[in-house]
Amino acid sequence: RRHSHNAVAAAPAAEEAPTMRRSSSMSGGSPAPRRMWAPGEPLPDTATIRIDHFLANVRPSFPRWLGGKPQELDALLKRNEADPDLEVKRAGELRDIITSLGPFFIKIGQALSIRPDILSPRSMVELQKLCDKVPSYDSKIAFATIERELGRPVMEIFSEITPEPVAAASLGQVYKATLKATGEEVAVKVQRPGVLETVSLDLHLAREIGLFARNLPFLSDRIDAVALLDEFAYRFYQELDYNLECENGLKIREQMKVLPSVVIPDNYPDYTSRRVHVAEWIDGEKLSQSTADDVGNLVNLGVITYLTQLLEFGFFHADPHPGNMMRTTDGKLAILDFGLMTEVTDNQKYGMIEAIAHLLNRDYSEIGQDFVNL
Repeated sequence: RRHSHNAVAAAPAAEEAPTMRRSSSMSGGSPAPRRMWAPGEPLPDTATIRIDHFLANVRPSFPRWLGGKPQELDALLKRNEADPDLEVKRAGELRDIITSLGPFFIKIGQALSIRPDILSPRSMVELQKLCDKVPSYDSKIAFATIERELGRPVMEIFSEITPEPVAAASLGQVYKATLKATGEEVAVKVQRPGVLETVSLDLHLAREIGLFARNLPFLSDRIDAVALLDEFAYRFYQELDYNLECENGLKIREQMKVLPSVVIPDNYPDYTSRRVHVAEWIDGEKLSQSTADDVGNLVNLGVITYLTQLLEFGFFHADPHPGNMMRTTDGKLAILDFGLMTEVTDNQKYGMIEAIAHLLNRDYSEIGQDFVNL
C-alpha cells in the first residue's frame, strides 16, 4: 500500500475511484499515468457538470479581485495593511468559494490556513473556519448512515445524541452522544454522503491539469504537480477510511502515555466503520482561541509531543490544524483526529536528528548535506 501502489489503493474496491497512478518520480519507474479518457475525446457528463459548477462559483469573484483593482488581491495576500476590513472581506469570500466547491478544495483551504508565508494573519483566521465550521448536511441522512453502517437503530447504540452536529468539517460532521452500553460520552463522526465520488472526480480533474502543466517549462521546472497530487490523493483516501483512523488513534494513544500532560481520546472499534467513527468526548477549547495563562506552556508541550512522535516512534499526526489542538478543562493538551498520519524510517529519523544537531551547533555547512541525505 506504499509508494508502489495505485494512489487510490486506500479506496474500497466496491466504489471504484478514477485511476491515478503515482508518477515515476514517486514510485521508482512505474508506468506512465493512465487517463480516464483519451485526449480529444468528449468529457464525460459528470466531469463537464463538475467543471461548470467550479466556474459558476469562482467566476463572480474574479472581477472583484482582478478587474483592474490589484490592491484587492494584495489585501488577501498581506500586501495591504492599510485596509484590514477589505482584507477580511476578501478572505471571507475566498472561504465561501472554497466551501461551495467541496471537500477537495476545503482541504487545500485548511492547508493554506496555517501558512503565514502565503497569507496574512487575518486571512488565516478566516480560512481556519474551514476546520470545523463548514455548513452541515441533513442530520436525517447522517443518522441513516449510522444505522446502515453499524447495523442497528441509533437509539439502540446511544442513549442520547445531539439532534444537530456540534461541528462540521470537510469530510464529515460530529455529534455528541452517550453510549447506551457504558454511559460514556463520545464524539460520533459521520462521513458526508458522496464524498468519495466527489473527491475522486476533483482529484482526477486536477491531475489532468497537472499533466498539461508538465508541457510548460516555467511550471514543470519548479514543481511536479502530478507527483504532489498523487501523494495528496493517497493520503486523502486514507482519511476516508474511519476504521484506519480508529486504529491510528489506538496506536498513538498507547505511544503518548510517555507524556502524561497530553490527552489522546480513546477510540471504540466496536462502534466504528468506514463511514462512522466513535471516540471519547473531550471537554475543552481550541488552543488557538484559549486565553488561559498556560497556553504558551501548552504550545511548547505541543512541540515536544510532535518531536516525540517523529523522532522516537516514527509515527506522527500529520494534520495539526487549529481544529485538532485543544486545551482541556484541566489544562492539558488534547490532540484530535488521526485520519492523516505519517511514518518515517529509522534512517530518516537519524537524518533529522543530525540536521537538528548541526543547526543547534551552528554547523551550517553540514545542514545542506543533511537535507541531501534525507
